[in-house]
Amino acid sequence: MREIFKNILGILILATLAYVVFVSFNVYQFTKTDESKITSEGYSQQINLLKEGLENAEKNFSKTSIKDASKNVGINFDGTPIVWVIELEQSQIEISLENIENELFDQGFMTFLNQDRLIIGPYIDKSNLELVNSFLNDNYNLLEQDIIEWKN
Repeated sequence: MREIFKNILGILILATLAYVVFVSFNVYQFTKTDESKITSEGYSQQINLLKEGLENAEKNFSKTSIKDASKNVGINFDGTPIVWVIELEQSQIEISLENIENELFDQGFMTFLNQDRLIIGPYIDKSNLELVNSFLNDNYNLLEQDIIEWKN
């Protein structure tokens, strides 16, 4: 019985030492990162920036209510919604469509590239595509593009 107790105690001591080495190594790795050097002031600044970003997003979302946006939704004869897209063709634009696609995707717009044509959308509400038009005008100096009904 004494031998079993000694063996269990030895295993427990070895497990404790292994755990201490593991925790020490992780603390050492953490102290080498930038996160360990953050101060309470820096942390509060980051939190305030995130709060401001959230408030701005809430303001932008609240500008147009969902009820007002639903007035712009049209329904086909079979009950499916009418959707709208903007099509950009490479022959009409000097800028690479892949660059525009990546930038629009980063801004949260739905896009897909089909051979030499970039299709932005489909969106049920045309006002989303008006935002795309203003984005294209501001960033790429592209004049307002036609918003067309998407035929799938």
